[in-house]
Amino acid sequence: MKVATKEEISQLDKLAVSLGLTSEILMENASSSVFHFIENKIGFNNKFLVFAGPGNNGGDALAVARKLSSHFAKVTVCLVTNKNKFKDLALKNLEILTNYPIEILEYNGVNRVILHELATSTVIIDGIFGVGLNRPIDGKLKELIMEINNSGKSIIAVDIPSGIDANNGQILSVAVKANYTITFGLPKRGFFSYPGNEYVGKLIVSHISYPPQLTDSENINVQIHYVEPMQQRDRNAHKGSLGKALFIAGSDKYFGAPFFNSLSFIKGGGGVSFLATTESVGKVVLASAKEVVLMPMIESENHTVSAKNIQKLVEFSSNVDIVAIGSGLSIDEDTEKLVIETIKNVKKPVIVDGDGLTILSRHLEVLKERNYETILTPHIGEFSRLIMQPRENIEKDRFSYLFEAMKSLNSIIVLKGPNTLIGADGKIYINTSGNPVLATPGSGDILVGLIASQVVRKNNVLDGVILGVYLHGLISDLIQKNYKEGITSSEILENIKVAVKYYEENYEAIKEGFYEGKRNLR
Repeated sequence: MKVATKEEISQLDKLAVSLGLTSEILMENASSSVFHFIENKIGFNNKFLVFAGPGNNGGDALAVARKLSSHFAKVTVCLVTNKNKFKDLALKNLEILTNYPIEILEYNGVNRVILHELATSTVIIDGIFGVGLNRPIDGKLKELIMEINNSGKSIIAVDIPSGIDANNGQILSVAVKANYTITFGLPKRGFFSYPGNEYVGKLIVSHISYPPQLTDSENINVQIHYVEPMQQRDRNAHKGSLGKALFIAGSDKYFGAPFFNSLSFIKGGGGVSFLATTESVGKVVLASAKEVVLMPMIESENHTVSAKNIQKLVEFSSNVDIVAIGSGLSIDEDTEKLVIETIKNVKKPVIVDGDGLTILSRHLEVLKERNYETILTPHIGEFSRLIMQPRENIEKDRFSYLFEAMKSLNSIIVLKGPNTLIGADGKIYINTSGNPVLATPGSGDILVGLIASQVVRKNNVLDGVILGVYLHGLISDLIQKNYKEGITSSEILENIKVAVKYYEENYEAIKEGFYEGKRNLR
């Protein structure tokens, strides 16, 4: 499913109209999608309070009010501005409402009437602002939205929660915090960026009869993509046929990283996991991960993998399908040489993580020289170092900075965070799984092993990355059904097989999860 900017949605609307879909048809379809959601999930035995602005978003909300009233629901409409400011389809829908048993109020500030309606309603419908909002909300409307959020009622946002920047998820001084958002045409980028993603609630998408060539436009370069589950293993499968990975990780300070790297590869379905680390680290790891094949490395003066191992590692890499380097390696001059020369000379896909990213940020020219896929897995701080931009700027618009980074880094970039973004070949793929359960030491090291396992099993680097990232998040979603805090990476590791099985058995439901009438797993 494509994910659009407000400019792309506006263009799609114009194209739809040019194909014969009038604005009236689009608005009726939009309001019908909200109405049918209420019919199926909420029920008419509620008191609905509809807030409507003078634009098309308000027109959608007024049409919803009409449909609800026609089914004998109790509806009150509150116009957030003087009705003289309503025009076009919003005005037309407002005029139609005069034929229905609906009380229509005009909002002039929070008063006893508004507070009474908020207190006595059971469901609030937000049609105040649409995707075109580009200025901070202030004054009486800011006060109103704060009262809506404080009401404790179930809130349904029409297309977008009022106050969210549709492109980057920033809050325009205040925003409606919805329980449900029924969005039209396509989901918006801002739904998958913090803090906007905290305000959307459960997201349902209705294409409102856009032709498929519009909703699947090649001109829209952000999308949600679910990779097909793994095929069952052949009866004659053996560990070698399931893929081999080499992990170069660990130091005397970091014993967990090599453990989680190498073992998560096997638990994710990979065949043979080779761990290149110092002998002292290897002994600790193998005490709990006897399935991993240890490659003892010469140790540097700082007790990490020495650069003296470069030739051995490069030569051995020809025997595996993928190489991962950087997790828990530490940073010094000797390690820097190890990382850069390995990335430069290994003729296989390479995942760079952790300390490897910090080192790589000083030698970005190496990426341009590689003829094999490179996968970078930075969190926001590491990404900031890679592209030499302030963290706070990136957090305000991850999509734009990731598009720019793809042009210069010649890599698949996994930008970790809420709704992890995967950038590859000028396109961005949004991951929809995951939650703060993953905010624990070692979680990122597990992600490296999971990505490696899916890359070798899928025999397709991008599909493997997308699937690995999704499975990593899915583990936390399944855990969160029972536990919110106190989860360790050891528990995440043990639940890999649970997530893989769940994904295989529920793939169709996951894939259709954002569509109206389908099961929404988030």
